[in-house]
Amino acid sequence: MIRRTIAAAVTMGALFSVCLGFSHAQQVGSSKSDVGVRQRDKVLFDRATRAMQQSEYATARTVIETLINKHPDSDYVPRAKLSIADAWYVEGTFKQAEAEYRHFITFFRNRAEGEEARLKIEAIHKSASI
Repeated sequence: MIRRTIAAAVTMGALFSVCLGFSHAQQVGSSKSDVGVRQRDKVLFDRATRAMQQSEYATARTVIETLINKHPDSDYVPRAKLSIADAWYVEGTFKQAEAEYRHFITFFRNRAEGEEARLKIEAIHKSASI
């Protein structure tokens, strides 16, 4: 009985200190809160990816826009911007897709995905000339 009481007290103390630490991290803006932000942007990116896989392109674009607006410094932003263009491309809205690919190339010119965007623009122009 005493062991259970001690174990419960230790567990409650640990939970209490974790809660206090979490609250303090939110107030101070420490690296712990940065981890929370990164997790939230990943959740949004994963949600958008699932929507794309299920051919829910408008939903995917909406979730991606939320990601970009709420987490503009996220590491997911470049890939998210490219995903918006991909959603338009897959839907066959080529003018919008091309504009998004060009936007990606302009703002993320040093990213490896820039070549992917260029190839999609070429494919759009080839399909338009057929």
